[in-house]
Amino acid sequence: MVDNFRVVINIKKTILYLDKIITNFPAKEKVLKDKISQTMYDILEFTYMASEFKDKRSYYQTRIVVNIKMTDFYLKIAVDKKYISYKKYQKVSLHLLDILKQIYGWMRNEKKTESIW
Repeated sequence: MVDNFRVVINIKKTILYLDKIITNFPAKEKVLKDKISQTMYDILEFTYMASEFKDKRSYYQTRIVVNIKMTDFYLKIAVDKKYISYKKYQKVSLHLLDILKQIYGWMRNEKKTESIW
């Protein structure tokens, strides 16, 4: 059921796209490459956790938002060091922005649901 969740699908697509991009990073930038990869997988993991554990959903949603912003920061470093083109950065940033909007919408919906009860 969670795999059909639109935000999960978008996160998976972004992970696959980023994996293709970061394979071209120089060997000396293994830390940056690993950070980008791990942060994206953390976003996916926290999304699964937020959907499963309703009592900690807000915490996991906040972690998702933080990790998306950190991924964007790591990608800005990669652009500054010219490991990825600005065009690729923009494309990934649009994906991250879309995911961020979906998470914020999910959070807003949760607050509405909580206020009803």
